[in-house]
Amino acid sequence: MVDSVSFDCPSGSITGFLGPNGAGKSTTLRIAAGLTRADAGEVRFDGLRRQDLESPGRAIGFVLDPTALHPGRSLQETLKLNAMLLDVPRSAVEEALSVTGLESARKKRVGSLSLGMRQRLVLAMALLAGPQFLVMDEPTNGLDADGALWVRTFLKHFSGRGGTVLLSSHLLRDMQAVADHIVMIDRGRIVAAGAAGQFSVSSTTKAIAVEPDRLAEACRRRAWNFESSGREFLIDAAPEDIGRACLEYGVVLTHLSNITDSALEERFLQLTSGEFNSRNNKLEQVQ
Repeated sequence: MVDSVSFDCPSGSITGFLGPNGAGKSTTLRIAAGLTRADAGEVRFDGLRRQDLESPGRAIGFVLDPTALHPGRSLQETLKLNAMLLDVPRSAVEEALSVTGLESARKKRVGSLSLGMRQRLVLAMALLAGPQFLVMDEPTNGLDADGALWVRTFLKHFSGRGGTVLLSSHLLRDMQAVADHIVMIDRGRIVAAGAAGQFSVSSTTKAIAVEPDRLAEACRRRAWNFESSGREFLIDAAPEDIGRACLEYGVVLTHLSNITDSALEERFLQLTSGEFNSRNNKLEQVQ
């Protein structure tokens, strides 16, 4: 059950829809997909209701329930049937299999797939028509670390090309890794919303260098603030930027990790605790 849920997903960005299990995330997304009827209100895509779009199936890709698939069909058959319904060429099936890394599994029956493989298949179905919008419910559920990283990388690429993503999850790591905007829901109501940067108070990277002097010099060249103790450094820069600089300056690292001090977890626990009463709290709206 959801109550007066209202928020925007900026074009060309990833909006993280965050909340504990049972908070109303899946219900909201099912309403967006037309699978659940809302008592009041509506969901609009680029200013239009889903049913008013010229071709909703082409414009919007939904990644919802990976278990709602015919178990007797192969992956390839499943995608071909969906391609026929969407009136897209057969080449779209091959591209979707390739993008999601399912080429070698195309003949497997859906009923034999792991949850992670089903997640990839549902994503492949959503991508068949080259949608402008992706609406995804817990897409990394059941995926191993490599699979989850692949999904996050893909979503960044998709939004970077102008696509708009609404991504629900109860995993803070997913949100911190990809979201440009955060919307928190608890007990069916929006309890906080804003740019992802509002929930991060600092970002520091831990690095351990074989030759500390060389890393210190690389930091000075990039004008990064840092603290060091022996071979260990705390650097005010993102890990990927440090990695590129080390490659450029020939610095060998034995460790590199992000130790961001994030306010997201603290805010999440505060607003979704059992003692939290959203009806008596002033809601924060996305500007």
